[in-house]
Amino acid sequence: MPSDSPAPADSRDPLFRDAPTLGRGVPSLNRAVALACIAVALATGPAHASSLPGPDTLGVRLETGAGTDITNEQYYEDAFVDTTFLGRQRVSTPETRYAGFVTTSLMGTRGERRAAYQVFNELSLGDKVQRDALSMSWRDNVTPDWRVVLNPSLSWRHDQTFGRDQDEWRGSFRGRLRRSFDDDATSAELGMGGDVLRTHGEGSQFLLDRNAAVASFALDHLALLGDDWRLGYGLAWRVFPDSSVRDHLENAWEGRWHHPFLAGHSLTLETSGTRRQTVRIVSDSRDNYWEELASAEGDARLADRWVVRMRLEGEARQYDVQDSTVYFDYQILRGRLEPRFENGGRWSLSAGPRAEILRSPLSPDESYDEIGGAVEFELLGSGALWSLTPAAGWRAYDASPLSLHSSYAFYELDAFIDQALVTRIRVRLLTSLRLERHTDSAEDAASIYLSMQLRWLAR
Repeated sequence: MPSDSPAPADSRDPLFRDAPTLGRGVPSLNRAVALACIAVALATGPAHASSLPGPDTLGVRLETGAGTDITNEQYYEDAFVDTTFLGRQRVSTPETRYAGFVTTSLMGTRGERRAAYQVFNELSLGDKVQRDALSMSWRDNVTPDWRVVLNPSLSWRHDQTFGRDQDEWRGSFRGRLRRSFDDDATSAELGMGGDVLRTHGEGSQFLLDRNAAVASFALDHLALLGDDWRLGYGLAWRVFPDSSVRDHLENAWEGRWHHPFLAGHSLTLETSGTRRQTVRIVSDSRDNYWEELASAEGDARLADRWVVRMRLEGEARQYDVQDSTVYFDYQILRGRLEPRFENGGRWSLSAGPRAEILRSPLSPDESYDEIGGAVEFELLGSGALWSLTPAAGWRAYDASPLSLHSSYAFYELDAFIDQALVTRIRVRLLTSLRLERHTDSAEDAASIYLSMQLRWLAR
């Protein structure tokens, strides 16, 4: 859902569903976080099991540094003293926090390189947030056709931001058993796992304790030439010790098909969906709904370095019993067109229009039409990973005097930079900025998130 809609916007990760957010104006950082994960993967260089036997390997990586996070939201809201109305006043919620961190990676192989493992720990101590996260990955090629992958993790976080004083413990385990077939392209995968979350302290009422068990099955086909496809199904059971009305089962499915054409053209079709249903009869539909997503993306290569990418995607949610204020059905249609210039895989530049439409028959005040455009620059290589995406557009709501929202122009900048400075020292910057200018100036809003780190590779 859009950020200013009252309908819930659960995370796709079952462990992080219902996590509190800063407020209505914070843009999504999913893409930047994904790039950060890529940067970590490139930097750590985890060991991989080899099909060729040989002496086992062992490597240790130690990195330390310091960083700061800056956040702020600005918006208008009605102000009162007791029962006296003071009018609409501008609210600002700035916060700055600092931390030092140490990350340690242990990577190696066993069984003459048949198995590969990695142990990763990150300890961060700051003025307002202290946390430690430990994770492990073990991959074992038991036979040429069978592979086992195990991923346990444990994390602790003490959060004193925005008036909180919250302790949070998370533990998870994922296991996958993968079977490759004789064509060396088709595989079947069975997965199982579980999650545990416990919180206490001021602010923990917004993040409920939970236990979860998950299982999944998938078939996929990854060929050097020809079509790629994947079909998957997952089942999750979540129990909330402090809230029996939230206990639920969730069925999820996914499908993907990618077809390459001659001359570098391609077509990708994807679909996924969720059916969540509470174990007991409840008074509202928060955890009783269907959700579906589908997309079609095509790349047309015009020359060696020029590609035109077209993407169309749809999203819909239907509640078992909807209402007009919070849990209402909606449909979203998005589209974009991006001519893209690629310079030998080192950097690329794309620009083009984007559009989005939301419709909600029961809550028409939430419906809008949005048109905009974005420029995207990406750089990879020579010790650098850059992604810069400025965007701007106009979102139009119903212009009636009783409408809940006013139309507005928006301006955004999402950026991720991981850049080597000198030997063993690099800087990492992640930022997301958004500015809204409404036709009703009392609804103007702005948000900023800025994270900067200076990292030193000790060994």
